[in-house]
Amino acid sequence: MSNENVGSKAQGQDPPTPVHYITKLLSNICLSINGPQRAEDHDRLVNNALKSIMENPNSLNEGRPTMCEDDCVIKILNILNAKANPNGKKEQMPGNVFLKTYTKLLKLDTDEKQREALMNFLLDILDNEQSTFLRPTTLMANGKDGGGDGHKDILKEVLSERLSPSYPYRKQQNGGSESSERVAYSYDPGQSIAGLGQVQMPNYTDQLLNQQDVDETLDIVTNVLFSFTGIQGKFLRKDVVTGRFKLDTANTNLLTTGDAGLMLRLSELGYYHDRVAEFADPSKGYSALGCMGQALTCFLRKELGAYHGEVALLHDQVNDFKKAQLKRGFADREQEWLDSQREQVTLFKLLVWYTKPLHRMQWLTKIAHSCMMKKGGELTSVVWDFLDNGHPAVDKLVIDLLTAMCRPLTRMISQWMLDGDITDLHNEFFVESLTDIGPDRLWHDKFRVRTAMQPKFIGQELADKILRTGKSINFLREVCEMNELVKGQGELKNIMESNAGDIFSYTQDTKWHAAIEICYQNTAKHVLDYMVGPHKLLEHLQCMRRYLLLGQGDFVSIFIEHMKDELEKPGTEIFAHDLSAMLDTALRCTNAQYDDPEILNHLDVVAQPPFLGDTGWDIVSLQYVVQGPLATMLEPTMSTYKALFKPLWRMKHMEFVLSTKIWKEQMTNGKKLRKMNAEIGKASYKLHLFTSEIMHFIHQMQYYVLFEVIECNWVELQKQMQQATGLDEILDAHEKFLETITVGCFINSVTDKERHLETVFENIIALEIWQASFYKDCFKEQNARDDLEKKIAASEEEGRFGVTTEEKMERDQERKMFEQKLIIACRGLSDISCAYEKAVSGFMMCLNSSEDPQLQLFGTRLDFNEFYKKRDTNLSKPLTFEHMRMSNVYNSNKNNSTGSRFVINSQASSSPAM
Repeated sequence: MSNENVGSKAQGQDPPTPVHYITKLLSNICLSINGPQRAEDHDRLVNNALKSIMENPNSLNEGRPTMCEDDCVIKILNILNAKANPNGKKEQMPGNVFLKTYTKLLKLDTDEKQREALMNFLLDILDNEQSTFLRPTTLMANGKDGGGDGHKDILKEVLSERLSPSYPYRKQQNGGSESSERVAYSYDPGQSIAGLGQVQMPNYTDQLLNQQDVDETLDIVTNVLFSFTGIQGKFLRKDVVTGRFKLDTANTNLLTTGDAGLMLRLSELGYYHDRVAEFADPSKGYSALGCMGQALTCFLRKELGAYHGEVALLHDQVNDFKKAQLKRGFADREQEWLDSQREQVTLFKLLVWYTKPLHRMQWLTKIAHSCMMKKGGELTSVVWDFLDNGHPAVDKLVIDLLTAMCRPLTRMISQWMLDGDITDLHNEFFVESLTDIGPDRLWHDKFRVRTAMQPKFIGQELADKILRTGKSINFLREVCEMNELVKGQGELKNIMESNAGDIFSYTQDTKWHAAIEICYQNTAKHVLDYMVGPHKLLEHLQCMRRYLLLGQGDFVSIFIEHMKDELEKPGTEIFAHDLSAMLDTALRCTNAQYDDPEILNHLDVVAQPPFLGDTGWDIVSLQYVVQGPLATMLEPTMSTYKALFKPLWRMKHMEFVLSTKIWKEQMTNGKKLRKMNAEIGKASYKLHLFTSEIMHFIHQMQYYVLFEVIECNWVELQKQMQQATGLDEILDAHEKFLETITVGCFINSVTDKERHLETVFENIIALEIWQASFYKDCFKEQNARDDLEKKIAASEEEGRFGVTTEEKMERDQERKMFEQKLIIACRGLSDISCAYEKAVSGFMMCLNSSEDPQLQLFGTRLDFNEFYKKRDTNLSKPLTFEHMRMSNVYNSNKNNSTGSRFVINSQASSSPAM
């Protein structure tokens, strides 16, 4: 192919043919291999290669492996683009020029196999340095041997910064003449092969003269661009106090008012850039802490890097425009047209551009300032608060930031829920482990939620599930000595850690939440099956309710009957081995003998260390001994059972005293003292009435506590245990059951109900002592009278008919003393009754003023006939805020016993002295 034909095709005079585009492809590769060279040499190398292709199109790749066309093109582009680009413009890179020409070739109707062979041929030329095509080996050999003027002529014809494939043909079009303004290259004698020498030193005088033509506004724009990254310039300086930019007074006269205002406005972006850079630098001391704080810092640095890239592009545009202005006088026609297409960067264009980055930097500054010196869940909660602000761009920024910050959190959660381990070097995870807690308190106290580190987007329910899952893993591994892990652990871990952005979703229907739920359900079911199955947790709870809460009625009665002698002894005379034998006897004599012996082995009776004056009733108690995993689960509740056993045992004691001692003695002694009914009849009547009232109160108390409180709540607990899907649900229901009956049994009450009950119990014991003393005096008097009658009868038989005067006077004196004792005893009964009435009235006042409706109904049942209400005016008033005050019995004078219905001779004792 002649040079003229090539030139005409380059000029576009004839319709483009495949040969035309093949020539351009060869020209492009030739320039890439050899660089700029003389047009004649360039054309000769291209024409030789083209001639080989045209003469032997089917034998281009003989003896070489072939690749598909697409792979060849991709590899050629990579090789071409890897070479240096003198012009620095992306569209003029060798690979891009080759791709444009190849795309035009594809539009023509060409054979695919020949095109594939052509691409393999071109790839071999580029990739194989031993290929002779498009390489001036002959010329290089001649230049080396001769070393004369021919080699220097070739170097003088070298064209710099020309990568376009149309260059060889422009050379022919210009007639081979060189421009006087072309940059000259010097020959380097040290070079061993033909090539470019070092560029001569530029003429700085000429460049300064050309630079005077550049628009002076470029200096202002450049200063503004420097301020975008916090760098001071000719016109803008930083305020040492505020850190904001201000105008340099030395150069203010060079600016117009409009330019000065725009520069100050644009420099605001640099101020926020500096603030974000401070928060992104840990050495400044303003950064957040912990792994999540490091994630925030990395995100800020990434944002600064992207921002610096945008500013760098603006710098490139300004520099390109400045170079175009400097080269306008000597650039060729094509370059002049390309330079004219560059747009000048002005302050107004920067004002349009800086709005988006300014808004982003302002929000980053606000977020980073709020996160300063925070860590963990507290840090993520602060960022999460910025999420709902109504601005889509800010929402997107906060979502990206939260996603980056939550990745360490999701890794901690997955490790905790799947392995039971906590890797928290900075104390930022919301689950913490207490190292000083042993395995026996592992379930209840060793692990807990650190509220300060709990993120706001993780609710309490979700946090409890996360806590319980890891706690179950530790329980199975440390207490139960089981090493079975969660099924599908790898898949669940991948889902948790790869979906960090789902953790702060408003709806819990994401993959992350589903993985959390699956992990929780599997672990909870595993622990539940282990405790309910082999360890019989439900059976143990049933046994504790029946024996520690006195639900097994026949056992309690027989147990007390067998131990009544021991219970009456002083506390120092009671021994544990005697109590254990009596417990075994009571178990064998009742329905408890049909219970599981393994369960009953946990039941035991103990005697607490006695205090001065304690009896067996005060120190004897039942306890339930648990070990192993059961101890880990139930040991914290044993103190509650112990506290509940005390008032229940106390009520059983009072029932035993009333029924077995007081009432039984009254029925028995009433017949024996029938002769003295005239003297003691009124006192006995008051005693019987008082005893009946106390027994009614105790029976009602027992019915309420044992049935309405314990039994009803136990039925509800059983329903919840049957429906439970996890062990925590059973334990939570059990704890709620204990809390409810604790309130129902008046333990640890805020009001004075417990104190009033204890006063009632003390009055019962006082009544027992009073009755014993009363009947002792009565029997003593009756025995004295019987002895006198016997003596009179014996004297009649002897014929003396009576007693002496001294004996009669002695008997009269004893009778008077008995009457005085009887009066004193009646007063003692009145005192006991008054104290009892005060305690009951106060107790009922607490019941009626309680917020619990069950307690209010219980108070109504105790006073079913409104007897107490008639005697206490406060009980008859409506329970409003004005009238909800303590009964007047609290402030009554202890010496005033006129208000009691058990006062004997009340009229005489209450009549005022005249």
